[in-house]
Amino acid sequence: MRVATKGLCALLVAVMALTGPLLSRVAMVQAAEPSTAPVDADVADSDRVGAGFLNVVYVPGKAIVCGLGSIASAGVMLLTFGSGYRAAVATFKEGCGGTWVLTPEHVAGKVPPVEELE
Repeated sequence: MRVATKGLCALLVAVMALTGPLLSRVAMVQAAEPSTAPVDADVADSDRVGAGFLNVVYVPGKAIVCGLGSIASAGVMLLTFGSGYRAAVATFKEGCGGTWVLTPEHVAGKVPPVEELE
């Protein structure tokens, strides 16, 4: 049991170390991109509070999924000697793509999901 706990702690530390630089990069990229949400969208205060509470769980969860997807992608590339490129890219994009921070417009349903935009 102790070995499993130490291994899990080591995995968590590795994920946090790998995703730390990614989070600052993603924040800069998202700040540079124009928002798809309408600027004059009126949202209720409950939507603002809801977005704040949801982001407490959503943002770290997204970072963990992105980190694990990155590790899995690297593992696929190493195990297949680069021939599993499409699977590795798809795994990476699934974890690290999309919205990283929920806005009140997302909670109110005024911004459609990314899949519906394309």
